[in-house]
Amino acid sequence: MRRLLLSQTDRASDRGSVELTVATPLMLLLIVLVVQLALWAHASQVVQTIAHHALAETRTLDATEDTGHARADEVAEQLRGNLLHDLDISVTRTDSTATVQISAQVPTMIPGLDWPVHTSQSGPVEHHTPQTGTP
Repeated sequence: MRRLLLSQTDRASDRGSVELTVATPLMLLLIVLVVQLALWAHASQVVQTIAHHALAETRTLDATEDTGHARADEVAEQLRGNLLHDLDISVTRTDSTATVQISAQVPTMIPGLDWPVHTSQSGPVEHHTPQTGTP
């Protein structure tokens, strides 16, 4: 009887070991995915901030595409650190609209997966309108 109880206890502990062996890698993968998603979300916010500053500069009265691009580079240098790779900034300005498009890659903790971030922002440009008539 004692031998039977010991063998049942050994089987139960073996079953627990197998469950732990399967559950541990899955739990680690889940943790890595959560961290990767957090990196991607943060990178998305950084790209939007860069685009916002570049658009604000490009929309001003005497601005050009070059001044908007320079502002985007300046903000990107301050914010991105090692977070964004292959950063591509495009600034266009017409007589009525300024547009900033940014795309980049986020470093991956899971080999083989790409984590791109993109944003596009546009708005009207400022114009000087002479005042007509006297009040």
